[in-house]
Amino acid sequence: MSEKRKRKPTSIETSLTSSKKPTKTPKPTPPSKPSSTPISSSNNTSNGPLPKNWPPSFPYLTAPSYSHQLTPSQLSALKVPDPSLPEIRSTHTPGPATHVQITPITDPKHPAYGQCGLFATQHLPPGSLILPYLGEYHPGTNPSPSNPIPSPDGYDYSQSDYDLWLSRDADIAVDAARLGNEARYVNDYRGVPYPPPPPPLPGQKLPKQIKGKPNAEFKVAWDVKRQERVMSVWVLPAGKKGLFRGVRKGEEVLVSYGRGFWEGRRGKEEEE
Repeated sequence: MSEKRKRKPTSIETSLTSSKKPTKTPKPTPPSKPSSTPISSSNNTSNGPLPKNWPPSFPYLTAPSYSHQLTPSQLSALKVPDPSLPEIRSTHTPGPATHVQITPITDPKHPAYGQCGLFATQHLPPGSLILPYLGEYHPGTNPSPSNPIPSPDGYDYSQSDYDLWLSRDADIAVDAARLGNEARYVNDYRGVPYPPPPPPLPGQKLPKQIKGKPNAEFKVAWDVKRQERVMSVWVLPAGKKGLFRGVRKGEEVLVSYGRGFWEGRRGKEEEE
């Protein structure tokens, strides 16, 4: 995927957290709680039920939110169809997911121990959509003379651990640091203990598994119902030899944040 995330792990809203972000090299920041100041975006938060283990005071989205910093041309760019993008069908139901669940990490060996991850509650087939990555759509670069609108609450997107590129050409990113959905709890695969595969059924061979690798990925997709570009999380395809079997029930959904993400973190740690 060419448009990845810009992000870094932090400790967010209470003890329930995770981290992420690919393509722009992130600038790690100390752990912090979500801002209590107003978010400069349209209100698309849900008034309905919340996912299990979702922090009650944290805004839950069932549709994207849009920063007031976005220009009319950027908003129009989101609506330009791209046949090369995978489609999120109109039958997709927004709201709390039933096939994945936010779960506290209790294994001390896990890099996100004491925080949370996203786990499958049923088998997720190779190449299938897990869910959209919802957050606040905003300009991907800092304000400039051509885009002089400062964030009303002084929020700095470049410091977010939950920011992903949506369109580099249109300079649009999506940030889930202050509001989002279950996808914000997807962790990076690095250092995560690999669970042993289940015993084979009588007469069957033990399936080969890909150890120490991600089982999902970020993808820019086309939302058919909204007629709009959206970031999303998908199960990795089966691969050339068909060895990858998807995400098993009870298994954590894991992606790669990208090399730039971790290099950015290392650089910040060395400075400190």
